[in-house]
Amino acid sequence: MAPCSSPCPLPLAEARPATGAIVIVAYQGADHIRRALDSCRAHAADVGVIVVDNASTDGGRELVADDFPEVRLLPQGGNLGFAAGCNVGIRAAREAGARWVMLLNQDAALEEHTVVALAAFLEGHPRAAAVQPAVLRADGLVNSLGNPVHYLGFSTAGGNGVPVAEAERDSSLPWLRDGRWRSSGVGIPAFTGAAVMLRVAALDEVGLFEEELFLYHEDLELGLRMRRAGWTLHLLGSVRVVHHYEFSRNLRKWYFLERNRHWVLLAHYRTRSLAVLAVPLVAVESAVWAMAFRQGWVAEKWRSYLYWLRPGRVDHLRRRRRELAALGGVSDRELLRSASGRLVATEVAGPLIDGVINPASALLWRMLQPLLR
Repeated sequence: MAPCSSPCPLPLAEARPATGAIVIVAYQGADHIRRALDSCRAHAADVGVIVVDNASTDGGRELVADDFPEVRLLPQGGNLGFAAGCNVGIRAAREAGARWVMLLNQDAALEEHTVVALAAFLEGHPRAAAVQPAVLRADGLVNSLGNPVHYLGFSTAGGNGVPVAEAERDSSLPWLRDGRWRSSGVGIPAFTGAAVMLRVAALDEVGLFEEELFLYHEDLELGLRMRRAGWTLHLLGSVRVVHHYEFSRNLRKWYFLERNRHWVLLAHYRTRSLAVLAVPLVAVESAVWAMAFRQGWVAEKWRSYLYWLRPGRVDHLRRRRRELAALGGVSDRELLRSASGRLVATEVAGPLIDGVINPASALLWRMLQPLLR
């Protein structure tokens, strides 16, 4: 297939997708959800849609009920968060016999053939647990072409905010060097929860989203579990979803990002790995504190520590850590083989990151990676 400046259309057979469902978690999304549901009606009319509403008060719940009677609306009594909201929808889809579940953000929109192509990909790749389309912003720039994973637990939307051609040159997104990402698909280290199709059989094996995370990094954590168990994650760039993405200026998000980064590290990395990475882990905490002071979210960083003092939090983590260890699967060395040594999030870019932290982090990673088991 000849190269093109945006994801190329996929020639499709006339086969219908396997049985599945589209799940949308809604929260105060009245300004967006009509567009999402219109896209489902236009491009996935034969697929059941489940909207899990996390106690919205902006009229979005009523909009869904009144204007989209074909949608199964599951109203909740409070804001469960993204992770638990997804789980409500996934369980409902599974009980209805779904073999796959397509997660779609309330501010995203399907394009033609996306659902059929993703379902066909899962059918053709029996060990694929997840496949995401190219997720582009409304301005045509990238939102995610698969997400890189930093060895110290950071993850971000791969290529966010740059043109596709520039993302392909990004050294932190090496899978884009394989031109098959535009046609037949490539493996990725992590997917975005904004638009991804998940195989129900894989979820049956490894479990659903970790509800303790609430939002942020819940997609990273689930993907790590899937990969640990020998499943694979993929990008199929021949089809796409448009994400009407707006970078959140809410400082509270930093609390979840840092708390959940720590949670994922402590739950997934084995004791030896945590010991091997102790020096860069301590060093990066100092760097994050410096960034928090500079950007004004010191309180949120401090709260990410205080979380562990709440009753039951450490016990829950220990229980989950034992459960994950009992699953066995691939080693930490294999799990982190594709991990990046560079931080690439545009919202934290700057002289400190680019000039000091990234070179030191990459050097340490080259030195320490062979010591993992």
